[in-house]
Amino acid sequence: MSTHPDGPGSATPLLAIEALTVTVGGRDVVDGVGLRVGPGERVALLGPSGSGKSLTAAAVLGRLPAVASLRGRVLLGGTDVGAVPAARRDRAVRLAAVGQDTRTALNPLVAVGTQLRAAVRANGGDERPGALREALAATGIEDPGRVLGGHPGELSGGQRQRVQLALALACRPHLLVADEPTTALDPVNRRRVLDLLASGLAGTGTALLFISHDTAAAHELCDRAVHLREGRVVDPAPLPARTPRPAPAASAGPGRPLLVARGLHRVHPGPGRRRPAPVAALRGVDLTVHAGERVALAGTSGAGKSTLLRILLALEPADAGSVTADGADVRPGPVRRLRAFRRTVQYVPQDPAGSLDPRMTARDLVAEPLRRLGGPAARSAAGRARAAAAALDDVGLPAALADRRPGELSGGQAQRVALARALVVGPRLLLADEPVSGLDPALRDQVVDLFADTCAAHGTGLLLVSHDLAVAAALCPRTVVLHDGLIVEDRPTVELLAAPQHPAVAALVGATAPLSV
Repeated sequence: MSTHPDGPGSATPLLAIEALTVTVGGRDVVDGVGLRVGPGERVALLGPSGSGKSLTAAAVLGRLPAVASLRGRVLLGGTDVGAVPAARRDRAVRLAAVGQDTRTALNPLVAVGTQLRAAVRANGGDERPGALREALAATGIEDPGRVLGGHPGELSGGQRQRVQLALALACRPHLLVADEPTTALDPVNRRRVLDLLASGLAGTGTALLFISHDTAAAHELCDRAVHLREGRVVDPAPLPARTPRPAPAASAGPGRPLLVARGLHRVHPGPGRRRPAPVAALRGVDLTVHAGERVALAGTSGAGKSTLLRILLALEPADAGSVTADGADVRPGPVRRLRAFRRTVQYVPQDPAGSLDPRMTARDLVAEPLRRLGGPAARSAAGRARAAAAALDDVGLPAALADRRPGELSGGQAQRVALARALVVGPRLLLADEPVSGLDPALRDQVVDLFADTCAAHGTGLLLVSHDLAVAAALCPRTVVLHDGLIVEDRPTVELLAAPQHPAVAALVGATAPLSV
């Protein structure tokens, strides 16, 4: 793959970015970026978290946040899209996008099948009976009929990501802008989606701008790459040698049971108006996490991980079974009744953009749990400010970013704010949902180290929900694997990776690359 920023040009490239500068909060986050994409060409835009990749993609799509200002030009088919209102733009160049935030990519009020059919109809796609089912099945979705009849909120994050890709390809675009399209996927479905991108674009003439920190995927998919660092195009640095990270040593012995789930069942109603057979998300799950223990909960997209996590967090009721924390019953209820539980168990979300108030600064977001949940540091504004500053420092977020709002932060920076927000109340157990899936490899390693150091220093337990067994191996001596609503393996991580016993676990292990040191 070539790394020249311009590549083979033409008189009128499909996409031309010229001296693009994007300013946020008085700082040039993207600084003089230029690149070209010709018809049918596949170009990767690579760089670490915060390098300006997603803002560059937003400028191409006309989706820059209100706090950002733009200089330079973005030309589609020779037309400066920044100079023409969206409603009056020439549709000669059709754009489609696959974004990192699946919650905002699909209309939550419209059935998935309705959205796909509208896209196919508007763009002259394949309207054969069964074509939509085939398109979803190709992305690895096991029950496309159920997904077509349901709404985006009834799907897991990985399922929504694959629906989003099928929707984009159904539009038959001239240019597909894919911003971290495999971030939310387990290794098995990551492989499927990369294969789908390659096959879906082959012979169509559709160009691809692939924004990612996944260098291996970029080399596999793209003709050439443009590398960003601190908002500028740079010559690519050689990749460092990567060696497997050693598995964490088990503790001297787990403490008493802290979080205990017994016989959890959860059935979701069938999607759509006709209400087909209900879907069993959990089918008798037992799980115990001891004080100070680090446990990974792994499984492919749609296995039931998110449903289990919501029940453990008292955000969703179980149809049967029980959850206790420190011996006390845990179930959805008033905020006041759950206050002690929230101080004991804190949550680190997969999608920080959806959990952080866009109107608040990073400092205020981290201090907010202290004000709501109490504790020694919460007694004064000065105490809350000191605790928030210390938590932000613990997660490696520079003090200069404390006054920024979520829209002014990169995905990796927002994830650090979410982690600091969970740590600030001193919880005994962290429930972390894919906390490093949106980070580039260097930041991923740093956050893995941060979790390990935090747990070791404070005796904090960890339930790490992940589809990445490399991250599980780096953090957790014990791994539990959920598949189709059932726990199929619960063993020491080293043993599970060396000799998986269930076919679904073997597939995950086979598709997992080692985490670096």
